[in-house]
Amino acid sequence: MVISSTTGFTLKENIKLKDKKRINYIFNNGSKKIQKVSIVFYVDAQRFRFLISFKRKLFNAVKRNSLKRRIKEFIRLNQYCLKKIDCTILIIRLPSSSSQLFRELGFLLNR
Repeated sequence: MVISSTTGFTLKENIKLKDKKRINYIFNNGSKKIQKVSIVFYVDAQRFRFLISFKRKLFNAVKRNSLKRRIKEFIRLNQYCLKKIDCTILIIRLPSSSSQLFRELGFLLNR
């Protein structure tokens, strides 16, 4: 028996940014949006793709993985409303709440 999500949205594999040259290009030549918890580096693209990274040794693996899951869930639920950019989301501090993190990630939405 397969249990599916209630919304029916799944996060596609091709939405993840994996090309090392493209990632370096984004860090070196892309625009950046500095916020309290995160810095988003981005460039215009054909479709939305993302990469999540953390400041080195910021917190333990449990917290990092929890934040990654929350960010991926935000992207999964809003994937049809996202801007057409390639972006790298760099987490620099632990958010005080999920709502604070989602407010900052609201920058990625077209609304």
